[in-house]
Amino acid sequence: MRILLTSVPLHGHVLQLVPFSWALRAAGHEVLAAVPEEFTPVVRKAGLAAMGTCEGVTMRQMIGCTRDGTPIPRPVDPEGRIRRSGRGFGRMAAHALEQTLRIAERWRPDLVVSEPTEYAGRMAAGRAGVPWVEHGWGLPVSSFYREAAEEELTPELTVLGLERLPDPRFLVDVWPPEVRGGRTSAPPWPVLPMRYVPYNGSTVVPDWVRAPRERPRVCVTLGSLPQDRAHPLLDGILRGLARAGAEAVLAMDDAGQVVPAGRDAPAMRAVGWLPLDQVLPACDLVVHHGGPGTTMTSFVHAVPQLVLPGFHSDTAAYAHAVAEVGAGRRLDSADVSPERIEAECRILLGDPRHRESARSVADSMARMPSPARTVSAVEQAVAAQEPACAR
Repeated sequence: MRILLTSVPLHGHVLQLVPFSWALRAAGHEVLAAVPEEFTPVVRKAGLAAMGTCEGVTMRQMIGCTRDGTPIPRPVDPEGRIRRSGRGFGRMAAHALEQTLRIAERWRPDLVVSEPTEYAGRMAAGRAGVPWVEHGWGLPVSSFYREAAEEELTPELTVLGLERLPDPRFLVDVWPPEVRGGRTSAPPWPVLPMRYVPYNGSTVVPDWVRAPRERPRVCVTLGSLPQDRAHPLLDGILRGLARAGAEAVLAMDDAGQVVPAGRDAPAMRAVGWLPLDQVLPACDLVVHHGGPGTTMTSFVHAVPQLVLPGFHSDTAAYAHAVAEVGAGRRLDSADVSPERIEAECRILLGDPRHRESARSVADSMARMPSPARTVSAVEQAVAAQEPACAR
């Protein structure tokens, strides 16, 4: 088969597709990723073929401005923030649609695989009459994303002769069954469970990762949070870790610019960007913003989590899921202070029940079907469809 992958230009979205893509390649299928031009190097570095769909645009621009460039205020209510983001993802799809349609027409895929907030790929699949699969990254995304994207994409859908965004043939679901979290009901289409295999990029693993340590080690990462929000928060986090007697591993770009000075200066490794899949096995705790990739990678490695939601629309749901299953605790980002960080970290490092709960989730995830087994299920499902255009 020929499988076309599509994603918006965000690392946490693109990288989620890589392990499943490797399994497809290992099974003998052709895989091509269609992503915005600036993310083709990310795909190629993962060993996959890529084609660019558009140039000169960021998700921050797409979400923050209308098509004519008018700034869009950030709503206060959670639903409003989700719908604002959904329309932004819709604008990204409109921006990438022409080239995505052209790639699908010329390459003639048998199947399209898209992450949950990429919409040009599913529109191209609907136009070509081929099935598409949604590749989840954790908790189900809110239906408000799709509703808002459909509103934004009404002109494009009309031109393509589509009444609405096509439904997926099925969902590849990586969320561990032991963690209910934000799940309220099953989706209206078939679900294929698949083990979450972390891929956060490739690197040369530094020696300190496997070396013995004398004090608790805490990984700190805030994902792609802008510096103007991250730096004030990091000061409180790092001072709190110093008070708790922990070593901090700051796995973020520009890490060295935010090291507190003076009495509260922590024992810290400012490592810059480093794949969490390699760092977390050498840590006793992770403090993060509630991103899906960080949450899921922490689950895989059975590392307790302190989640600081409040930055993006879905972080609160991940913080709730982690706390509910007992694999960590949550602290709203607005409440971060050295004193609160110290108290939360002492609880998480001192109470073994959090690590035991994290280990239980990791064991549950390990029992889920591997990507290779999921590929076999995809092959059977696609074979039962009407002949695809490539045939």
